[in-house]
Amino acid sequence: MARTWTVILALVTVQVAFGAYGVVVAKFAQKSKTNPLVFSLLRDAGALPVLVLSAFLAERKIVIPVRRELLLFVALGFCGVFAGQLLYILGVYWAGPNIASAFQPATPVWAALLSLVFRVEKPPPLRAITTWAKLAGILCAAAGAISMTVFRAKDATAADSGNSTVIPGTLTTPCEAPTAESSHKTVLGCVMLLGNTLGASVYILLQKKYIFDRLECRFADLPVNVTVWCYFFGALFMALALPLAPILQQPECGVTSSPWTIPIESTIPLEYAVFIAAALCYLLITWSTQQISPTVVTAFWPLQVPVAVIMSYFVLHDTLSSLQYMFCALIAIGLLLVVVSNYAIERKARSQYLPLIQGVQTPVDYAEAPGPYGSMLSEPRT
Repeated sequence: MARTWTVILALVTVQVAFGAYGVVVAKFAQKSKTNPLVFSLLRDAGALPVLVLSAFLAERKIVIPVRRELLLFVALGFCGVFAGQLLYILGVYWAGPNIASAFQPATPVWAALLSLVFRVEKPPPLRAITTWAKLAGILCAAAGAISMTVFRAKDATAADSGNSTVIPGTLTTPCEAPTAESSHKTVLGCVMLLGNTLGASVYILLQKKYIFDRLECRFADLPVNVTVWCYFFGALFMALALPLAPILQQPECGVTSSPWTIPIESTIPLEYAVFIAAALCYLLITWSTQQISPTVVTAFWPLQVPVAVIMSYFVLHDTLSSLQYMFCALIAIGLLLVVVSNYAIERKARSQYLPLIQGVQTPVDYAEAPGPYGSMLSEPRT
C-alpha cells in the first residue's frame, strides 16, 4: 500500500509541475518572444545531462542499448518527446492555447482504449463495479478539465479580447482577424493536438508493454536509463526539426524578430523547464509507469488544468468563479474513483493469485500474475 501511495504522490507532483509551468512563464516572462521550437530544443538539450547525472547517481551506470533495443528507444523518443512537444507547438500555433489545454484530458481516454486494443492491460470483467468506477473516474476527470478550460477561455475572451500573453512554447496572434484561412488552420491545429495526446499515450504504453512488463529486458529495472535514452533521441529529432524555427516565428503586428534570439526574461522559465517540467516530470512518469498501469498514470493528466487555474488565482491574482470550484471538485472526484477502484482491483488480484503453502510463501512475479489484473499490480518483481 505504501508503494501505491508513493506512486500517486509522484503522479500528482508531475501534474502540479506541468500545471504550474504556464503560471511561472506568465509571472516571469510575460512579454518574452522566444521561438517555441528553439525553446524546446534548449529544454531538451539542458535536461539530457541532468538525466544522465541522475542515472549515475540513482542506478550507478549508463546502459547502452543494443541494436534490437535501439528501434524501441527511437520510437519512444519520437512519440513521447519530439512528437509530443512539436505537435503541441503546432497545435497552439494554429488552434490557440485555450483549445490546446482543452485537448490534454484526451490523453487518459487514448491510453484506456489503446491499452485494451494492444493488450497492454488484460480486459477487466465488465460486470465488476470496479471496472465501471474506473471508467467513470477517467471520463469524470476529463469532462471537468475540458469544461474548466472552455469556461476559462470564454472568461478571458469576454474580459479582454485584444490582450494576449506570448509564452515560450506557445504562440498567439493578437493582430490576426478571423478568416476562412484561420478556420482551416484551427482544424489543422486540432489534428495536431489529437496527435500530441495520442503520442503521450503511446509513449507510456510502449514503455509498459516492451520494457517494464518484460523480465528479460535489461532496462526493466532501470527507469532513469529509459528516460535518458528517450530524451536523447527526442532531442536529436528536435535538432533535426530546427529548420522549421523561422516558419514558427510569429510576427507581432508586422514586426518580425530573429527566431534565434533568447530574451533574458526566458531564463527562469527555461530553468524551470529543464529541471522540473522535463527532467523531474519525465523521470517520475517513467518510474510511475514501471510501478502501475498506464491507465492510472494518464488518469492524472486532467489535474494540471485546475492546478493552473488555482495557481493563477494566488500568483497572478486571477479570479475564481463558483463554476470553476465545481469543475475542480469534478476532477477530484474522478481521480478518487480511479485510485480507489484501482486499489480494489489490486487487492482482489493479490487475494486470488498469492500462493500460500502451509507456512511457506513462494516468491511471485506480480507483474506476470495470471488473470485480468496481472499487469496492473504495483508490487515489485521478485
